[in-house]
Amino acid sequence: MLEQPRKSGAKVISHMLAAHGGEIFIHSLPTSRSILEDPPSISEGCGGRVTDYRITAFGEFMKENRLAPTNASLLESYGNRKPYLYAIDHLEKSSRCWPMVISETILFNLQNLSQLPQLLVQETLTEEQLLECTKLIYKVLEMEQKNDPLPIPATGSRGKGPKRDELYRQLWSELETLVRSYSDTSEKHNKVLECLLNCKKPSDEKVIVTRKTPSKKEDKSGGGAGGLTEAEQSWKELDRYQQMSTREKMEASQGEKTQDAPPPKKLKAEELLMRSGGQTLLTMWNNRLKTIHQKRSHEFDARLDSPGDKAKLYIHLDENSSEQSNVNTANVAKKQPVM
Repeated sequence: MLEQPRKSGAKVISHMLAAHGGEIFIHSLPTSRSILEDPPSISEGCGGRVTDYRITAFGEFMKENRLAPTNASLLESYGNRKPYLYAIDHLEKSSRCWPMVISETILFNLQNLSQLPQLLVQETLTEEQLLECTKLIYKVLEMEQKNDPLPIPATGSRGKGPKRDELYRQLWSELETLVRSYSDTSEKHNKVLECLLNCKKPSDEKVIVTRKTPSKKEDKSGGGAGGLTEAEQSWKELDRYQQMSTREKMEASQGEKTQDAPPPKKLKAEELLMRSGGQTLLTMWNNRLKTIHQKRSHEFDARLDSPGDKAKLYIHLDENSSEQSNVNTANVAKKQPVM
């Protein structure tokens, strides 16, 4: 018998060997689920792989799109159009931008932004609802400026997840897709899209960050020759601030100017000679060698007594030789006869 392990830890017999008429046969046994067993979980995908479907959100979606019998007053408001066509349109509008998996979205995982999709689905927006939509968009902008963490989608891969800038870029892309899908519903829906485009960071903009402060002429020009809008200038300043180091951010917050240090002044050869006391490089090197030799060995006593660097050896030999010659001359003088 052959056994097959299951996810729960138990083993199930999948094949069996049997002999019939002197021959061995292998029989395959059914291992599928029985009709009496519980159905598989919705989170269990193919091959036992666990998927992260938005089960709770899908249940709420079904409740919001339930079919119900109509009445006479609704039939009069519909006119010649069938009621089920309105139901189909509402279902299409509700599911126009609705991700099925948790790891595919960031916008629908944020609880503080859950009201935005509910407002955009409506046919018309009031002034209060329009103000609420713009507040939610500005809230995303504030979160990005504060560098607040976002829920990281579980991709199943090991290692570090995506960077925070990439997560915010994905969030802005989801916001634009959501608002654009409902922008043609009414004029106020289009205003929400305009507010989003004004706040969204341009994707193709590349800002070169320098540590030098802008000149006074550039400040007075009000955006330079290109005529940039206030939103673009604010995004440039935000990018410049995010790419600064921690020390530069502290200096910027304290109002200090971070300018490049001036290059060191090159000293001429004459100035170097004057600073070193008029000594050349060779003199300084010889003095250094003398200092090293003096530390290593004791100076020869004869050289210390001699006037120059050379010490004369056996200086008493000349004195002895002169004394000997004087003695010899005196002896010779004694031996000579007196006339």
